[in-house]
Amino acid sequence: MRLGVTTQIINYPAKKERKPNCSSFYFIMSLVKEQVADWGNIVGDILRCIADKTYSFQDRVRMGVVCRSWQASLKNEKINFHIFLMLAEKKNSDRRCFNIGATETILELELPEIRGKRCWGTPFGWLVTYGLDLEIGLFNPLSRASISLPSQRTLDYDITHHTPQQLRLYFIHKVLLSSSPTSSDCIVMIIYGRVVDGEMDSLAFAKPGDQAWTQIPFTSLLDDVNYFNGNFFAVSSMGQLFLFEDLNGPAPKVVEFAAPPPIDEPHDKKYIVDLGGHLCMMSRLQFPNEVSYDSGKVELVNLTEDFDIFKLDMHTKNWERILSLGDHSLFLGNCSTFSVLAADHPGCKPNCIYFTDDNPYYYTRVSVSDIGIYNCDIREDVDYIDDDEVPDLLNSFSPPLWIKLF
Repeated sequence: MRLGVTTQIINYPAKKERKPNCSSFYFIMSLVKEQVADWGNIVGDILRCIADKTYSFQDRVRMGVVCRSWQASLKNEKINFHIFLMLAEKKNSDRRCFNIGATETILELELPEIRGKRCWGTPFGWLVTYGLDLEIGLFNPLSRASISLPSQRTLDYDITHHTPQQLRLYFIHKVLLSSSPTSSDCIVMIIYGRVVDGEMDSLAFAKPGDQAWTQIPFTSLLDDVNYFNGNFFAVSSMGQLFLFEDLNGPAPKVVEFAAPPPIDEPHDKKYIVDLGGHLCMMSRLQFPNEVSYDSGKVELVNLTEDFDIFKLDMHTKNWERILSLGDHSLFLGNCSTFSVLAADHPGCKPNCIYFTDDNPYYYTRVSVSDIGIYNCDIREDVDYIDDDEVPDLLNSFSPPLWIKLF
């Protein structure tokens, strides 16, 4: 039990509350069963209409693997499903759980391909992975497809004084995909290199299929990187915003784009995101809390209690403090920072920030996770996910992450 904070589990509407004429793949198919003799030859438009009315994640995935004609008809269909919390690796198991609302497990997959690897989530259905072999790659948990990225060894960094375990935990700080890795214009950007205290972060990028990372001659203490209106931006630990230039040229560089916003706590973790067409910065406020155990042990842990949110005017480069995300939900932590329209994703609550642990210098040393949902309407009243209620929240090298599966 945590002391000094509010602990609550969010209960989302049960499936039975959905309208029966649009929520079940099996119900809809029963309506056309007697009229269709050859299931494989259902007209594409009818099949896509059925898919649009299928809200069960499992049923929609099953539709795509019934036969080749169904797979072809549905391959370009946009699917807006839950944003999943992929839990940490189970001990001595390849099985990974995917939860909605952080607490309800609705999907379990055997994924031996990522066992023992550090993982980051993305909004494109792919994980970024980094193993003890120092190889970096992309992995799709549903299709189990893999895409190789350049090896860590192609980066100019002296690893001789670090173990593979240290590198797996600390070397890559943040990963960002500009688009789906199956698209021809996908660029993968990484913040890397701060393995021990006192080191600075570096930047590098690559496209799937490249043989080496392209390093950018720039060092700073960086918190996040994101892609907005065709450009990459990064934010420093003090809130300075940087713009990437000439990535296709012989001398890519980073320049300061905007001064920090008026942040109350300048040393708190910063994130940047495209929020409905606006570039926004979030400052994550964490405070020490005492946690007591039945054994009598008391532990002091840092827990997220508030967020400051700012919107940038791209012309004046001035920041405006905002108090609401509107109809959007925001996901940050051990993943690329991204936002979605809540109405497009069942279970997502509008005007809420979903967060996970993402500080490897800290979460590996405590017994309580910092994972939860922050409602901007009820500021400083956080729904923490309880470690006693949800297993596999703690891990020594790769904490839970948010991912949009498709």
